[in-house]
Amino acid sequence: MNGINSKIPDNVSTRARNPQCLETRDVPGVCLRLEAARQSIAIPYALLLRVELSTDESGCNLTFATHEVSIRGRWLRPIYVAVSQGQAVQVGVGNSVQVTAGGPVTGPLVTGMQIDPLDESARARR
Repeated sequence: MNGINSKIPDNVSTRARNPQCLETRDVPGVCLRLEAARQSIAIPYALLLRVELSTDESGCNLTFATHEVSIRGRWLRPIYVAVSQGQAVQVGVGNSVQVTAGGPVTGPLVTGMQIDPLDESARARR
């Protein structure tokens, strides 16, 4: 700050937190990396069939030809927009300890993600 000390302390309670749940790129990606608590997978965008966002922005469902992905959290509209435009590179569960420490949150917060492969009969219906 140009050598002037701020009167607001730069501590954990005053800094905005970005849970780092969404990584984007201007150039559309080939695959979307999904990082859940116990599972990581990269699915080609070519298999994406549908993206849905709940009205309260707490749920976002991705339907691929091979998988169903249910994302839960808060402020998920940026994920919905980035995936629907092919600009999301990675979506993952955020560091809830860092976010719940207080202060404002910037960006979407993913608190849970379920990745379910579709069986052969479900794939045939799509």
